[in-house]
Amino acid sequence: MNTLLIKQEASVNDLAEELGVNGISIRHHLKNFEKDGWVVSRESRKGQVGRPKFIYSLSSLGMEQFPSSYVEFSSILVDELKNRLDDEQLNALFKEVGLQFAERNRLERRHRNSPKRLSYVVENLNEQGYIIEKKEIDGEIVFTNYHCPPYRYVASATTNLCCLDKTMLEELCESEVEITQTIAKGDPHCTFIIKTNDP
Repeated sequence: MNTLLIKQEASVNDLAEELGVNGISIRHHLKNFEKDGWVVSRESRKGQVGRPKFIYSLSSLGMEQFPSSYVEFSSILVDELKNRLDDEQLNALFKEVGLQFAERNRLERRHRNSPKRLSYVVENLNEQGYIIEKKEIDGEIVFTNYHCPPYRYVASATTNLCCLDKTMLEELCESEVEITQTIAKGDPHCTFIIKTNDP
């Protein structure tokens, strides 16, 4: 399910290669997920002779299996805040929430001083329901976030919520953070460049 969320769509062979599991096991799980309505499939005969190849992706119901508690409540709350506050006030509010979240999830001293500090940050956030990958691209440390709990569906209503993640990451990583892509603006994931020389 995590792999389909990240890749958006994949064949049995794609999933088997990614997960290191044989195709028979993958097909068994996909069959059950499709039966439950979590996964949908489509035929793809592009450049292929013989049996059709099936491409799988998560359904709306499948997306709901990821952490997204209180989505409706959060949507109402954000709408009400937008009605009462201007953009500057809203950004300030979400920055404060980001600071508080970071304070509650700050790394232990030994992890904060470790060369693997950023990896520990990613591990900690993924335990909170995020799905973040840490990569090095063109000499820069990049966090790619594929799931924004608890407001994946709320974020589409306002980009102000991105201030929360930016502030939180700057505090946890102790570095400046630049956002280059966001789910809120229609991108498939959020991309954060961590301005640090740490590995």
